[in-house]
Amino acid sequence: TGITIDPGLLLQRLLSLGYHRVERAEGPGDVCMKGSVLDIYSPGQDPVRLDFFDIEIESIRHFDPETQRSGQMLDSVEILPATEDLLPAMEKDAFLEYLEKFQDREMPDWLEELKGQTFSGQLKPEEQFYPGRNLPGLEDVLVDFMESRALLDCFSQKPVVIVLNSDEIEKHRHRVITEYDTIFEAECGDRMAASPDSILVNDPLHLEDLEQQENQPSDDLPQNIRSIFRLTEDLADLNSAADVDRPMIRSAAGFQGRISELRKAVEEKLQQKATVILTSPYHAQIQRISGIFRGEPVDLAVTEDPVGPLELSDASEKEKQSPKKSSRTSGAGKSVTTTKQARAQKKSENPTLYVVQNFRNSGFEIPDLNLFVWSDHDIFGRGYRKRNRFKSRTSSPIESFLDLKEGDFVVHINHGVGKFVKLERVKAAGRERDFLVLEYAEQDRLFVPLDQISLVQKYAAPTEKPRLDHLGRASFKKVRERVEERIEEFAEELLKIYAARMSRKGYAYPPDSPWQEEFEAAFPFEETPDQITAIESVKNDMETARPMDRLVCGDVGYGKTEVAIRAAFKAVMGGKQVAVICPTTILALQHFKNFKERYGEFPVRVDWISRFRTRKEVTETKQKLLEGEVDVVIGTHALLAKDIKFKNLGLLIVDEEQRFGVTHKEALKKMKALVDVLTLTATPIPRTLHLSLTGIRDLSIIQTPPRDRRPVQTFVMEDSDTVLVEAVERELERGGQVFYLHNRIQDLDAVAARIQALMPDVSFTSLHGQMDEDDIENILLDFVNRKYDLLLTTAIIENGIDMPNVNTLIVDRADSFGLSQLYQIRGRVGRSSRQAYAYFFHPGKHILTEHAQKRLNTLLEYQELGSGFKVAMRDLEIRGAGNLLGKEQSGDIMDVGYELYIKFLDDAVRRLKGEEVPSDFRCAVNLKTDFYLPDDYIPDTRQKIEFYKRFEAAIDLEEVEALADEMEDRFGEPVGAARQFVIVEKIRTLCSIAGFEKVFEEGAGMIQLEAGENFRIPPEHMIKVLKSGRGFRVKPGKSDTLYFEPSAAVQKAGLEERLAAFLSALLELAAPVHEKEKEVIAG
Repeated sequence: TGITIDPGLLLQRLLSLGYHRVERAEGPGDVCMKGSVLDIYSPGQDPVRLDFFDIEIESIRHFDPETQRSGQMLDSVEILPATEDLLPAMEKDAFLEYLEKFQDREMPDWLEELKGQTFSGQLKPEEQFYPGRNLPGLEDVLVDFMESRALLDCFSQKPVVIVLNSDEIEKHRHRVITEYDTIFEAECGDRMAASPDSILVNDPLHLEDLEQQENQPSDDLPQNIRSIFRLTEDLADLNSAADVDRPMIRSAAGFQGRISELRKAVEEKLQQKATVILTSPYHAQIQRISGIFRGEPVDLAVTEDPVGPLELSDASEKEKQSPKKSSRTSGAGKSVTTTKQARAQKKSENPTLYVVQNFRNSGFEIPDLNLFVWSDHDIFGRGYRKRNRFKSRTSSPIESFLDLKEGDFVVHINHGVGKFVKLERVKAAGRERDFLVLEYAEQDRLFVPLDQISLVQKYAAPTEKPRLDHLGRASFKKVRERVEERIEEFAEELLKIYAARMSRKGYAYPPDSPWQEEFEAAFPFEETPDQITAIESVKNDMETARPMDRLVCGDVGYGKTEVAIRAAFKAVMGGKQVAVICPTTILALQHFKNFKERYGEFPVRVDWISRFRTRKEVTETKQKLLEGEVDVVIGTHALLAKDIKFKNLGLLIVDEEQRFGVTHKEALKKMKALVDVLTLTATPIPRTLHLSLTGIRDLSIIQTPPRDRRPVQTFVMEDSDTVLVEAVERELERGGQVFYLHNRIQDLDAVAARIQALMPDVSFTSLHGQMDEDDIENILLDFVNRKYDLLLTTAIIENGIDMPNVNTLIVDRADSFGLSQLYQIRGRVGRSSRQAYAYFFHPGKHILTEHAQKRLNTLLEYQELGSGFKVAMRDLEIRGAGNLLGKEQSGDIMDVGYELYIKFLDDAVRRLKGEEVPSDFRCAVNLKTDFYLPDDYIPDTRQKIEFYKRFEAAIDLEEVEALADEMEDRFGEPVGAARQFVIVEKIRTLCSIAGFEKVFEEGAGMIQLEAGENFRIPPEHMIKVLKSGRGFRVKPGKSDTLYFEPSAAVQKAGLEERLAAFLSALLELAAPVHEKEKEVIAG
């Protein structure tokens, strides 16, 4: 801080580094300029906010991209480029000269637009411009403006290069060149494109120069580099002499928390003179591992330097310089600071065990080198959890529907469905105010002032273009009354179900047993914070005497199954049986494998019933259930058959209940009446609905993605043979597999023929729901076992398929799928730390319907992790709300829109539960001041409306002040009209709390306050304030009306001083009510 730099020039520099200017910096590569505040989201770092005073940087702070609130102050920050290919600024003449080379070629749309701007004179000849990023094919089209550099040119000093398998490297380089040549010849045609020669660097590693050098380390190289040379030579020798049928390096066997087995294995290896290394990335975990072996007959060599060389004990080697921060503890507990000193002082004959700080999450064995490495993940069954360092990347709960933008349909609580036209500033009597302009039938317009903005909700319902209501007619009032009546009945039914459940006596499970703790410790992944919360909530429900009915809602692949597995384990440990019911056979098979694998080390008997089993097997399973010989049974709706009887059923787990038919739902309802119920769904629940149902149904929402999970890179494009081949070959090159989804069974043979013709060397098979059950099971198992590279399938894989090795998805005719279905399908890939890709092919834009185009655009818009909530909201607009509340409610939602429906439902539930319904009352304030947020303060209309709505909904002064702080944090200090806006909002909030109905300013600074029916200021306090000389007096003849008149000095001082004086006087007048309101909120 304290640095001087012109913010405009800094912004231009960031654009030249590949940053993209946006209204709100939410992702890497975004930059946002808002008045005196510059937000920068540098790749690989947390985003930062620079606050300027003129050209001086006053502060640098991190900020949260979700909430946009700033946090930790920084002294300095390093800003990295947002793209690997930096395009320099181009002068207009050079740009036009470059385009002349391609005047006969077809240019990308964005380049045609840029060319038009240049010729139209929007850019002066001497001006430079930056093309920006996120332009398709930019680097390819403007390659002549980019500096071509090889990898080694990026090092500031000459690096040490170790080349292994140089022939393989060269073969791969030639393969890449051939691939580029093929694509160029096939795709270029008449389009503007750079040739492969201008893109690819010849000999990027300077292999020709390296071949002249002797491949041996010089004596002056660092110790760790020389160690690498020795290791590569050893491995090369081993590789040449190894038996081809025996792997040279093997994965280490894990211990899953069984410490006694670890001690025994380490002891055996050390007795065989092996080198044994135990690793962890964390200091606390290193101490924990070391503690296991203290007192054992071994010497501990503990190294907590993750980058320094590890020195292994070898009597034949000379002593080497020891690593930093190292200690050795003998079996007697004696500690020595360095390995060299340890050798000099060592008297015991104990073998050495190495405990090293290292970031590997899995160990390995090299038997020929007698080397064995185990990570903390191998030892304890999972990595060390540091919850305070877990960086949760989540989507914020949906408070409202998507941002309101021009052209969106809205519903006014009094006037019905209209269309939002714009935010318009209107000047009257010398004062300016912002209004929402809504258009109704026959092009009638309604201007909604900001203090009534809460009366307007975004309209979201199944119909694409709702019928606009007429202003001044009573038709919407009748619709609203009918909907409110039906909602009251619906809420009453919900509460009856809830009351019946609460009155039943259930089974209270005992607290967690040691086996439960050991079982959970064996989970091979780190639980996310939301997962832990959901698990604890489920256990708490099970340990109470009332029956559990909990819905766990989580995005695709976020760990709902693990919640169910732990709940089932707890039920079995409590002596109960568990039934897991799924909508599809494929999902049942997947669950059976997951449960079976997780319970492998424990005496839990798992079986399953589905059409994949023979009649004899199903009969045997039914008998075992009756006799209590099966603890957990998994199946489809076949488990609902009347001849399925349990000895002691305690827990019912239902996956994706909304996908069952009416008959099956009725059978489920009967089962639910007797046992604890846990329901899993990937259909996201909006926060507004969540709050409305709180206390009626227990919900847990898992929004945090697993650590190291990456968003699936999504491409929506016209069908292309070239892209198809390239996508498949790239996935196979990295050892992965591919899903190719085509949803018309009758066309699968034709699609298979296409794949065979384009990629004859790719092994694939087909899968669809009309196959024999045995064939389906065998195909899936063969694919899991990697007998095929590609699976050509229908949407049968939509739910439950968990194959971490499949990370490329091709969807043919994506325009024929629903949005939620497409989102679920995309969730079939990207289920590991490896980057996944999804290609959604469509036949061409001119063929797409408006609905299909919207669905595909939504997939592109919402690629970030945890975006299922936002996708569900958009799907609700496109398709409807049947999955959330039931089909019977969809008609009412279509009449009044989702947000208004939820408000009515929330009010009805509160009334029936005997709670106070929050009042919509807000005092009308009309002071002689501007009332708007200036465009140069908050340039983006949608963010401006967001703050208007949040200020208007504030219920106390603290909330208004918190919003003002947030606004200052995000956009800089408010001045002028922005500061006046905040003061007026504080005045309105205090007047609303006090119970004033109307406040308006008369001439000469006189302000009149009219009390309403809910006037709450105590009479004795009113008398005290009237006598205090703060400027209040009662209007003659009207005891319910007050006047406020500032002093002559304040009136002369100016507008802001008058407003501040009125606010100060109001604070004293409303003090008792305000304090009481704070106590109620705190309580």
